[in-house]
Amino acid sequence: MDTSISGKKITLVLVWFFIAAAVFGGSSSGTITYIEGYVDLYRDGELLDWEMVDIGFEVKEFDLIETGDDGLVEIELKLPSGSGTSLTVSESTAFYFEMKEQGGKNQTAFQMMSGSISFKVQKLTGRDGLNVQTESAVMGVRGTEFDVVYSPEGGILVLCNEGTVSVKDNQGREKYSRPGSVIAKVPDSGLSSFSVSVDDLGLYRNYWVSSRDEVFRSGAEVFIKGYAKQFLLFEPKFNDAFNALMEEKSELERYGKEPVEGSPGTLFKAKSQVSPGIIKMRSILPIFEMTFYRLKVLEKYHDEGLGRGPIDNNLTSEKFFNDFKARKNNISRQLAEVRYLFKLYNNLHNAAGGGPSILETPFGGSGVPSGNPPTGNPFGN
Repeated sequence: MDTSISGKKITLVLVWFFIAAAVFGGSSSGTITYIEGYVDLYRDGELLDWEMVDIGFEVKEFDLIETGDDGLVEIELKLPSGSGTSLTVSESTAFYFEMKEQGGKNQTAFQMMSGSISFKVQKLTGRDGLNVQTESAVMGVRGTEFDVVYSPEGGILVLCNEGTVSVKDNQGREKYSRPGSVIAKVPDSGLSSFSVSVDDLGLYRNYWVSSRDEVFRSGAEVFIKGYAKQFLLFEPKFNDAFNALMEEKSELERYGKEPVEGSPGTLFKAKSQVSPGIIKMRSILPIFEMTFYRLKVLEKYHDEGLGRGPIDNNLTSEKFFNDFKARKNNISRQLAEVRYLFKLYNNLHNAAGGGPSILETPFGGSGVPSGNPPTGNPFGN
């Protein structure tokens, strides 16, 4: 994270970037109760001034919160029915949350891109649901205390102090994390269950995080080369999709802001106009965003002297990361802008009659983004 931008900076059926329809009759919102270190908050395409993001600040759906190496933030979240959830967001974490109506419930979904979050969930009513989503799995929750750790190379660890957490991967395989049993998943492997006493959860978490970090560090050169090539392949596609979507921004803001105004015919026409741009971006966003966040971690390792070498015959890792550093803040703002425009589209979609949204199952229902992590890397146990 670039600390020069602001002074206080402070997610297994899976969907990589799960955009849901907004429900006007209720929403989820939170309040910051504690904050320290560097924490960035992006809202509606903009990085908010650090002086605004403090204790008592309201956190809304689709706000991206990203903590720095020393960042920590605690949030009290209120679900539509009034049930509460407490979040402790650790350092080097990026996530946002959203709410949709699904199966007669108000489903609050946390999308994690990196890091670790501890949850304390009050007993949910029959009207509420809560899940946490990552690149390769989704955790379903009902009244429990648990942690989700998302390691730099894409591994997932779920530890439960109280209650039960369902963990389902993108092949539909399911295991349960309960007190005394943790669930882990690493790239190219299925879900694994390990017996760990509640008293030893902290020690096991530290061991697991350290071992996953070592995988990334020991394979830094291969990871850097693979993800750099993937970034260079997908960034032009992302920029092309971004420019196409931005051409529809005025239409989305005209008809997608709440309260939505316009006759059914007008709204349907507006929705038809903006849909191609939405679809184009939806097809590229998951793989590009995953690659971007992997590279932000690898950048730190590279700065420590790890993984230095050629990317290809004409590009060194040093030149790649110099260019990446110069562009990453703008990319963060572009990604925030995309979330904002998707939010406006959801509002427009609902006002135009609702039903299945093109944003809900963009990968044919598989939940797997188009594209894969670089091949030949040391992913594994």
